[in-house]
Amino acid sequence: MEGLSHEEKLRLSVLRDVSKICQEVGGQIKMELEKDVINLIGELIWKKMRVISQDLEHFAKHAKRTTINAEDVKLLTRRNPSLVNLQRATVCEMADKAAKKKRQGKEKATEELS
Repeated sequence: MEGLSHEEKLRLSVLRDVSKICQEVGGQIKMELEKDVINLIGELIWKKMRVISQDLEHFAKHAKRTTINAEDVKLLTRRNPSLVNLQRATVCEMADKAAKKKRQGKEKATEELS
């Protein structure tokens, strides 16, 4: 893998992991997937991940931030109708927990300084 760009290494890692998942799921449902099908699934996932990452970057930039946060992920899920219910339950719940944990960390740090 030497000589490959960081993005190429990431793409190959995604394709490898998708292949492993497809083989595992295929074994569970007792169905074999052709190599071309596995490669196609991997490419579709890679392209979708690129779109998602670009959207997240744009959301953060629009908010004049350099870090992607849970609010950006919430916005992302709103773009996909099949994720709307997930967004209301899981994503919001996870974002709220992360925000609470962050607040608790700040409060603890403030107490230690006092």
